[in-house]
This record gives sequence, C-alpha cells and structure tokens, in this order.
Amino acid sequence: MIALLFFAAMIVLFWVLIVMPQRRRRSTQQQLLMQLEPGDEVMTAGGLFGTVRGVGDYHVELEIAPGTQVRLAKSAITARTEAESEEEPTNSADGSTETPETPLP
Repeated sequence: MIALLFFAAMIVLFWVLIVMPQRRRRSTQQQLLMQLEPGDEVMTAGGLFGTVRGVGDYHVELEIAPGTQVRLAKSAITARTEAESEEEPTNSADGSTETPETPLP
C-alpha cells in the first residue's frame, strides 16, 4: 500500500515539475509565433537579432542587417525584443559621458 502511494506521489511530482512547465513554455512560444508581424524586432534560437519583414505559414523573412534578409523557420524565433534606442548618453556631474567606476573594497 505504501509503495503504491509513493508511486502515485512520484507521478504527481513528475507532472508538476516537468510536464506543466513544458506545456506552459510551448503555449507561450506558439502564441508568440502566431502574433508575429512585419516590423517586429526578434531574436532567433541561434542568437541573431533582426526585424521581421515578412511572415509565411512556416517561415519568416528576417532582416539582420540593412539590405540583408534571410529566410528562417518560424520555430527558430525564440523571443520578441525591444528596439534599441539610440539616445545620447547622459552627462554625469563632472561633464563626462562615461559611467563612473566603483572602487573595489
């Protein structure tokens, strides 16, 4: 009887720690791929950053540099990213634009 309860507890633990998070991750990934639109900034599984220029059923046209487009499988898109802002660095109190270094203890 105790062995049966232990076995049931192991199955429940396996389900909670392995299956449920994987389902949640897969659902989030599918939702991301369904919402892709031209102009979105994305990151691929290979670490490439680019702008979506076209979306097909199973592939995406991604511009990785000005004038350079590649065709990728939709499943290679792992995240939507924010476009980097090209703001001027803020000046510190002493007039420099560098970040101050903190001395080591």
